[in-house]
Amino acid sequence: MKIAVVGPSPVPYVYGGAEGLMWKLTESINRLTSHQAEMIKLPSREHSFWDLIDSYHQFYCLDLSHFDLIISTKYPSWMVRHPNHTVYMIHHLRGLFDTYSFCNQPEMVPQSMSLGLVGEILDTLRKDNPTERDVDEVFDGLERLRKDEKSSSKGLFNFPGPFIREIVHFFDSYALSPHRIKRYASISDNLKRRADYFPAGVQVVTAYPPSKIEDFLCRSYDYLFTASRLDGPKRIHLLVEAMRYVPHDIKLKIAGTGPEENKLRALASTDDRIEFLGFVNDESLVDYYSNALAVLYVPYDEDYGLITIEAMMSRKPVITANDSGGTLEFVEEGYTGCVAEPDPKKIAEKINRLVENPQEAKRMGDRARKNVKDITWEGVLARLLGEGSTSLHHRAKVLVLSTYSCYPPRGGGQHRLYNLYSRLAKVFDVTICSITEMNKISEDLILKNGLVQISIPQSKEHAEAQWRIEREVGINLYDVCMIDLVEKSKKYVEKVKELAEGSDIVVFSHPYLYGLRRYIGEGKVVVYEAHNVEYLLKKDYVKGSDYVQKIKDIEQEACSKSDLVFATSEEESETLAELYGSHQGKIVVVPNGVDTSAMCFLSREDRIEQKKQIGIKEPTILFVGSWHPPNLEALTFITHDLAKKLPGNLFLVVGSIREYYLQKNKMFPKNVLAFGVVDEEEKYELYKLADLAINPMFSGSGTNIKMLDYLSAGIPVVSTPVGARGIDIESRTHALVCSPEQFQESILELAGDLELQARLSENGRRLVEERYSWERIAKIVEEKLQEVMFS
Repeated sequence: MKIAVVGPSPVPYVYGGAEGLMWKLTESINRLTSHQAEMIKLPSREHSFWDLIDSYHQFYCLDLSHFDLIISTKYPSWMVRHPNHTVYMIHHLRGLFDTYSFCNQPEMVPQSMSLGLVGEILDTLRKDNPTERDVDEVFDGLERLRKDEKSSSKGLFNFPGPFIREIVHFFDSYALSPHRIKRYASISDNLKRRADYFPAGVQVVTAYPPSKIEDFLCRSYDYLFTASRLDGPKRIHLLVEAMRYVPHDIKLKIAGTGPEENKLRALASTDDRIEFLGFVNDESLVDYYSNALAVLYVPYDEDYGLITIEAMMSRKPVITANDSGGTLEFVEEGYTGCVAEPDPKKIAEKINRLVENPQEAKRMGDRARKNVKDITWEGVLARLLGEGSTSLHHRAKVLVLSTYSCYPPRGGGQHRLYNLYSRLAKVFDVTICSITEMNKISEDLILKNGLVQISIPQSKEHAEAQWRIEREVGINLYDVCMIDLVEKSKKYVEKVKELAEGSDIVVFSHPYLYGLRRYIGEGKVVVYEAHNVEYLLKKDYVKGSDYVQKIKDIEQEACSKSDLVFATSEEESETLAELYGSHQGKIVVVPNGVDTSAMCFLSREDRIEQKKQIGIKEPTILFVGSWHPPNLEALTFITHDLAKKLPGNLFLVVGSIREYYLQKNKMFPKNVLAFGVVDEEEKYELYKLADLAINPMFSGSGTNIKMLDYLSAGIPVVSTPVGARGIDIESRTHALVCSPEQFQESILELAGDLELQARLSENGRRLVEERYSWERIAKIVEEKLQEVMFS
């Protein structure tokens, strides 16, 4: 079908919940069904009596007969005439319906005003079951009245007022009558229950819309938060006043703008715990939700309250009021949040309860998430289009098994897991189930686009057995020991069995957990994701132990028995096929990538300014590395060779490689500044200080994500051929690629040639945008998984 999603475009334009819903509804029809949809919006004014009449009239005259179905959303869009018309009601003009009583205006036009032409119009307005002919008569009468407006009774055109109220009720009664509408839907039960919103006796389905945001997170529980338009019906003043009765040192962060902002700021001026954030974009909104202890939302009789859904998707309890309307369909006292009387003291009691019992708040948030997790666009479309009239695409369930968590992403493997699978979570239901080291902090999280991370620590028995082996061999064998020891972590194994049963696709990220393949039932697509050729990467590292052969055997099994194998480069693909006899047709090149939207490109001038602000005068050379034998080898070359030959340069070393280097070498040279592990924002700030970046790798497998980071940030790079492996880099076009013996000479050449620096920076950025963005790479994987599932 060809479907039109119809709604008003406010004048002056503002982007609110209705606008987001219409856009996302249209996008979801196109993405999730076999139908085609277009959003049709008409500029609609409603600042005066005649503005509103004109808005109703333009929708009444709109011809959408070239569509098979129209879905109208909000007054006055349902005036459109079409034989196949579904109403998905966002709301009526509340000021002329359920909140009209607050205007202190009569409901009906007084008799003294009901004379002549006005009386004729009112007679038509008060007919039962209005017809199209009646509507035409009203529009004609109103046009004649407009021409002679000056002779009309004073107050007749009040807005709001009784005359416009009767007109709008008449139009809506006609527009929503059962002989015009095939299907009725509402965004909430609260909306559905309101008087005069729907014709008596019609069947109305509730289709709760999800947020247009898809990437909710849950990180910590640090403050109170609300996001709302700052106007009267949202009752933000109750929250500000409630803070007077909260004795705890906890902040209330308020996002949003609106007509009451100055008044609210004045009200909160004596409490420095209250912070007004102003307009907050979607990315920042996700962050604010993710770190909140609780979300406060106490509007009066809200239609739906999308903030409630967004808070609960972020695993946060919601404190609301017992007259807040739509929010009460989700907030259950003491279970998913708290319900208070709309009184500052009563609200403060609920706040204090959660501040004093953060574990209770966390449990409420977990239950809240379960309460709203099934609110999806698939569900909305099934209700609007009918279960049998649309072919919704099945969202396959993908389970990824890993020996480390993906968030926060710090090492290269974590970046791959997080960036690849969070993007695939737009199309699939993706869960990463990680077994983590017993002595490391890990947590279950809902990440970008609904990606689920489950982290289960290894058992004590498992860890102790690993430590005994490591003492014998003298090296870290955490991941490698999984080959023999993972079964000792019974909690993890049981969770894998449970998740695998409901999954369509199971991905083994690295080969070390492939022994759990025995628990994956028939009919599943099994994928081995080879971050490297592990045997070649580790054989020298574990030499002298039984694990050399064990790594080769488990990698052989993963390559031969999986339905698909992901390799990070063509070279890796060929090596895996050669080593293990794997049919190259099932090996798919899925390169490492970079988030080009997060990695800002900085010019040389920008870097100079950044260094000036910090007070760094020396030329700076950047190296990034997590703990990994090839990185340790590279860092040793930097400290023992390059740092001595280039004493006037400051080397910036970032990553966990710092700690492992210090275990063996005690201290760094004076011109090497090592930062250790940093978060993403700190890493990006350090990138701004780098004149050059280097990647002097001598060994290793796979591709180096750090190379893509450098190129994306526009940092000119010097690398060995091994460091540039797997990436389509041309020396002197995208980077300088040279032997270790030529490294000092190449660094000096690049440092002295500004034209070469600019060329490498621009070409490097262009390369990653065109070939190595995670969005592009995720699309490759999506298409291949769909192909294998339905072949």
